[in-house]
Amino acid sequence: MSNWEIIYKTNNPNDSEIVKSVLKDNGIEVVFVNKMDSMNLHLTNSAFIELHVKPNDLVKARHLITKYSL
Repeated sequence: MSNWEIIYKTNNPNDSEIVKSVLKDNGIEVVFVNKMDSMNLHLTNSAFIELHVKPNDLVKARHLITKYSL
């Protein structure tokens, strides 16, 4: 997964599920990375949910996020 790109970052689980669903519905494989656990919060003083896509899906994913104002 090291070559996957972060396409979306949020601290709202509902928002991340909506974006993930839109991307998947449009044929884009999405990896969900939850960094909201207490250890991440303690170490970095921030906690996010990240959605990652393959580099070849990056442009399409950005377009969809913009198109649907996600």
